[in-house]
Amino acid sequence: MDQAFISGVGMTQFKRYPGQSIKDLGREAIKAALIDAGIAMDGVQAVFFGNALAGLTTGQECIRGQTVIHAMGHGTVPVTNVENACASSGNALHLAWSAVAGGQYDTALAVGAEKMFFPGDRQRSFRALGGAMDVERPHELEHGAGENRSPFMDLYAMRARRLMRDRGVTVKGLAQVAVKARAAGAFNPKAQRDQPVTLIEVLRSREIVAPLNLLMCAPIGDGAAAAVVTRTGRRLGDVEILASQMRSLPAVADGPPSATAASSAAYDQAGLGPSEIDVAEVHDATTAGELVSWVDTGLCPPGDEEKWAQSDHTALTGPLPVNPSGGLIARGHPVGASGLGQIYELVEQLRGNAGQRQVSGARVAMAQIGGGSIGTMTAAAVVHLLRLR
Repeated sequence: MDQAFISGVGMTQFKRYPGQSIKDLGREAIKAALIDAGIAMDGVQAVFFGNALAGLTTGQECIRGQTVIHAMGHGTVPVTNVENACASSGNALHLAWSAVAGGQYDTALAVGAEKMFFPGDRQRSFRALGGAMDVERPHELEHGAGENRSPFMDLYAMRARRLMRDRGVTVKGLAQVAVKARAAGAFNPKAQRDQPVTLIEVLRSREIVAPLNLLMCAPIGDGAAAAVVTRTGRRLGDVEILASQMRSLPAVADGPPSATAASSAAYDQAGLGPSEIDVAEVHDATTAGELVSWVDTGLCPPGDEEKWAQSDHTALTGPLPVNPSGGLIARGHPVGASGLGQIYELVEQLRGNAGQRQVSGARVAMAQIGGGSIGTMTAAAVVHLLRLR
């Protein structure tokens, strides 16, 4: 495989847009990425469009990406639609990297866009998220799952209780990760939750599913992000994709989690180890999910989760900053856009453009995003390793 670079990134603010469609959001992110890359749309040879829920929330199936690109006035460019739950746009970038590094195209565009907020109809997105589980293996979820909350909150609550039982994690530790996320999100103009919170505020927020409270969970919102991938890094700010790997949940009980399989393959591809990562964005639909991601990606030794949480090991000024954007907890989680939202943040970090949330000395970055579940385990995971050119 040849080299591939991210030459431009663009992103909307993640928030609730009651009057805007996926076309509107996608257009904004795509235009920003093209401007950042210094190219026009006619220089893009292929588009990989990530979206998870539009078929269930709006009825737009089959040609989701084509509707966005066509509405922008562009017709013949090939558009591949990518649906892989929360990993959709991470998957889109993986395909764009593969197409460019493999020599099929010189320039490709990866896009992720999602609309989850529908005024007066909170249940629409909650029910749609149920499709990201194996529907033939129903879970014994608590009353109200899929009606007044995402059913994934019940799965994350199970994982949180497992962390508390097996790893010594406390509710205070889970809450401290939310405090860390909101502190970073307060410096991020793209974040949906842009105000800091105290530990007491997190602990006193409304319970979703024990032991998870409202402020420990990612909010419902809308947004889009995009990245231009090119074969040759043309400019000083281009970011090299050192590794791009995607893995699924093994069918054997003793197999590695999908995130572990993907991250291990990415480290092998790049010839790096987790100790060489300077900054990371990992999947944190809840604070419990972030702790699991720390370990699954090899960043944190099993059993150290509580110590890391309580000591702010992963805060902006900690030894290993994780989710400097505020993560899904603060930046927001429009699921089909979240993977490329991570990439936007890491490109800004590597370029030194992250302002008050800038991680000092960031040279090598990791993005990890998961998607869906089979049983209580993540069904798919995508990991990217990046380095400034």
